[in-house]
Amino acid sequence: MTMTNVQLVLFMLIDTFLSVVVNMMQGVALADTLLGMAVLLGIVAAGVIIHKLIPWKGLPAVAYITTLGCIVTIPDLLPGAAFISKAAGKIGFVGLCTPILAYAGLALGKDIDLLKKQGLRIILVGLVVFVGTFLGSAIIAETVLRFMK
Repeated sequence: MTMTNVQLVLFMLIDTFLSVVVNMMQGVALADTLLGMAVLLGIVAAGVIIHKLIPWKGLPAVAYITTLGCIVTIPDLLPGAAFISKAAGKIGFVGLCTPILAYAGLALGKDIDLLKKQGLRIILVGLVVFVGTFLGSAIIAETVLRFMK
């Protein structure tokens, strides 16, 4: 399933609006919220453009967006990295993820027949993945915390 440019822009605008509302509900000033969202939207737009310009389609757009976001926030690499980090840091993670997860749920809901065909196998695989991810994260966190003492 691929998104058209219009769908992508529409989804980004809806997510931006909802994220701004949630961020303001969390007590962040409107100016800080809008600046942070503008920075994040710029990174996302640049990552999507890079994805569309590169002829090899082996990586999804999110890989380019994440890599670009990491690069533009390296302190000694770019003069504006501290500004970008500070502006983006004002945006709450929950406000960003909630609309994205809702969209993913709706997209998955369209393929409910495919899920029915998978049956209990998909539930078992999902549970194993969730438990494995949680345990792996807990072990890594515990190890890091013990070394920090």
